[in-house]
Amino acid sequence: MSITFFVKNKKKFLVGLAPVMSVEEALRLVPNLSQFNADEDDEEFDADSFYGAKLDEFDCLVAGTDGLSGRGFEIGYEDGAYNVRIGTPSTRTDWKIALEYLKNLALKMDGEIVSEDGEKFSAQNIESFNYEHDIRAGLEAIEQNLQKEAQISTIYGIRNEVSFDKKIMARIMGAKDPADEFGKFVTDIQNLDAYFANQMFYRRNDSGEISGDYVLSQGVVTVLPYEPSVEYKNLQMLGDEKVARWSVAIFGGEGDDEEKYEILATLKYESFIQNLPRDKYKFIDAKNIVVSAFDKAEFDELIAKCGKEELAD
Repeated sequence: MSITFFVKNKKKFLVGLAPVMSVEEALRLVPNLSQFNADEDDEEFDADSFYGAKLDEFDCLVAGTDGLSGRGFEIGYEDGAYNVRIGTPSTRTDWKIALEYLKNLALKMDGEIVSEDGEKFSAQNIESFNYEHDIRAGLEAIEQNLQKEAQISTIYGIRNEVSFDKKIMARIMGAKDPADEFGKFVTDIQNLDAYFANQMFYRRNDSGEISGDYVLSQGVVTVLPYEPSVEYKNLQMLGDEKVARWSVAIFGGEGDDEEKYEILATLKYESFIQNLPRDKYKFIDAKNIVVSAFDKAEFDELIAKCGKEELAD
């Protein structure tokens, strides 16, 4: 669920519509606005190409303010108009930044703002939009979904997924200010000082089965799923393929020279979780745990408890 607003592109005399804004131009409309589509620390990231690209070259641009945004908002361009989409539910801060963005976008385009329902706003009154109803409706939808059939309900943040279960939702809905409790919960997970492990998949040569793998590195605080499943972003990549088993590769070595570290063992995921010391992890939401940094001796002890799992190349 979401709410989308539209602002028509500005018309230029004799030449039709003004050129579509680039990513850089779009992000300049609100101070301290950042993009969350691409990892700028990736060595293959081309800043000039990315920030110079036009908005209509993207399905959408995910934007927000680092450290403040929970889910952010999406900016797009289609059929001669800019669109700004806010997910349901989003945090109050997400809404405030998105409405400020709409205000400045309308001023730049010298036009009005139209909601997906056809309601019209101006740059002067858009910031008074009543988003509290949308937040409340979104929280109630998650709660109802969990009461009917789902064990876990997941939404996307600017960086990381956030998963809810009945217990978490009961705490949020029972709070004095549910919207505030929700906002803090979602935003804290986006700003957690930890590495969120990536899912990796490969086909085993011995059986042809698909295996799912994570890496836990020595000295690194890491977020891992308690019970792994294929993330939404990877479903299309796997198609109809099923993951036959999950594992976690333990990466480390003696001393602090990371260049000399290697895979110490590959453990069955279920065995890894069962033998993970309880004081080494805690849940951050309904699905994921943050695992404290391990040293080599702690890794050796964990591996001994689990037993090494030899995987075919």
